[in-house]
Amino acid sequence: MPCADDQVSAVRRALDLLDAFGIDEPRLSMAELARRVGLPKTSALRLARTLAASGYLVQTEKRDWRLGPSTAWLATRYQMAFDLKGAVRPALHALAQATHRPATFFVREGEARIRLMRVEADADSRAAPVGEQLPLDKGSPGKVILAFLGKRGKLFDDIRQRGYHITIGEARKPFASVSAPVFGVGWSVIGAINISCASEGASEPVLEAYASAVVAAGRSLSSALMRWDDKTVKPPKSYWHP
Repeated sequence: MPCADDQVSAVRRALDLLDAFGIDEPRLSMAELARRVGLPKTSALRLARTLAASGYLVQTEKRDWRLGPSTAWLATRYQMAFDLKGAVRPALHALAQATHRPATFFVREGEARIRLMRVEADADSRAAPVGEQLPLDKGSPGKVILAFLGKRGKLFDDIRQRGYHITIGEARKPFASVSAPVFGVGWSVIGAINISCASEGASEPVLEAYASAVVAAGRSLSSALMRWDDKTVKPPKSYWHP
């Protein structure tokens, strides 16, 4: 983050306005927006109109506000930075078909992990919000990312040795998951691929049955992102052998 003297207050306030919207609150009144960002209503309105002029906010017929189409285009470009169309989506589809479980790709952003893309196991499944921020230190995807970033401790040593991690009800009580790392150029970890299921009735032996498929998907995706050759590039020790 830049130091405080380098930050333009008007830009920060405009971004705060965009961040005021939640997954379950796609529309907000101007009074509520102003309250959430701690600005006078007139100041918040000027910012909202400026953002609306560039398509980042839209005022509805009921006079409340929602995010505009420019935010979707911005999110698309963010996703394309990870070569989604070329590599990630096919890997997730293959993993979902192989396991009959929803498959997800997470990337690290600072001290959080972002759900960048998810493919459902069947058309009737409820889709999880793409772009949602989740804790980096809870849940199997975050623990895998931390392990391959070099975090110390027995837990992370074990994850590096296995090449995957399982959690049940850790980040969110209703869910269990199995995750493996995804690498980019230079074997730098860029994220984690995983499958998830309901935590009720789940156990480590049940989830272990999916580990090979998840690790194989991580290998395939890493290969696609790095364009590496099995004969010339050596992966991290024990990574491919759950």
